[in-house]
Amino acid sequence: MRHWILSAFAVFTFATVILAADDLGPIKEQAVRLYDQGNYDEARKTLVDLDIAQALDGPLLYRLFFCEKATGHDDSASKALDRARAALEEELAASMSLEVAFYLSNTYSNLGRAADAKRVAHEATVKIESGGLTAPKSAIGLFQIGKLYQDQSRQAEASTYYSKAVEAFDLTDGRYVGNARWALRYLGNNALSQRDFAAAEKALARLTDIGGADAADWESLAQTRIKLGKYALAAEAWKASAKLHPADADDARYAARLADTGALIAPLPPAAPGGATFASMSQADLEAFLKAQSQMAAAAQAGATDPSLRAETASKLLETRRLFVAAGLEYAVRSYGIRETAFREGYAVLIFQDRAWELPPDPDPSEDPAPANGS
Repeated sequence: MRHWILSAFAVFTFATVILAADDLGPIKEQAVRLYDQGNYDEARKTLVDLDIAQALDGPLLYRLFFCEKATGHDDSASKALDRARAALEEELAASMSLEVAFYLSNTYSNLGRAADAKRVAHEATVKIESGGLTAPKSAIGLFQIGKLYQDQSRQAEASTYYSKAVEAFDLTDGRYVGNARWALRYLGNNALSQRDFAAAEKALARLTDIGGADAADWESLAQTRIKLGKYALAAEAWKASAKLHPADADDARYAARLADTGALIAPLPPAAPGGATFASMSQADLEAFLKAQSQMAAAAQAGATDPSLRAETASKLLETRRLFVAAGLEYAVRSYGIRETAFREGYAVLIFQDRAWELPPDPDPSEDPAPANGS
């Protein structure tokens, strides 16, 4: 196929034979498919050949820009983006396709022209809402509408269309996985910001299932699961995040350890005894509370000398640990930097070592106590 394009171009160049648009139609479709599958290197090669044949319209020029950028050809990407802008601006007035507005809005966003991106997106959705432009039914069309609403910060409409697109996408051959990932990330983070933790977990879990999630996606998923009391699953999400960037994953490791502990000693209390909920505490309040609980744990261990009070002391120590873990998880989900704080305040051992929460062993009753005078 690639050789056919080059041969066709050779005829076009040297024999001045002009190729009909229909001749290049299948090649354009192949380029779009490769692009939609995230195969940007091969898509770029095909788009460059089409460009040589002068066969790129505005949407294809935008795709060329994206492929150039994704494959590290920054200078070529910048030139392609400017060409895409000029072509899309020229095509917009006469176009009855949502695709032109979609790619022009994206182009303006990449150029840092947010107001222009919003304007183009608004004009397109007004046409859809008024019936002047037929709303597409395809999954990618629904995605494009969602993105145009996102460009206007219209969260409700964007979420509606992204949800429809996600349900309609067929990802079996890898096509549209990038679009699905974008939509699910938006849905998950938007739900998380609105404290709809069940919806956030559903979207983010699906995002991680399709592959290609980044560390931030896993961390957001962990946060939603903590809020839902799914501590073991939250720990798994934080561990997955840590694997993606092991050299910069101390906070994720500390958080995962807290979540694993939470699963073992649940239920965790939502608030300090007779006080504020952990969710309502400031960073300083959480830090003060964690420090106080670590001191109480140390005092309980040091004072565990009366065998008759051992069971009561162990119970209080467990209660203190639950409070400590609950506050620590709240601190972690806000990304305050649990590792640095725990290390600075001296209670990292309480996060990682179970024995730090255990009472000293009972003295062996078979051993005679040492005489008072030492003789």
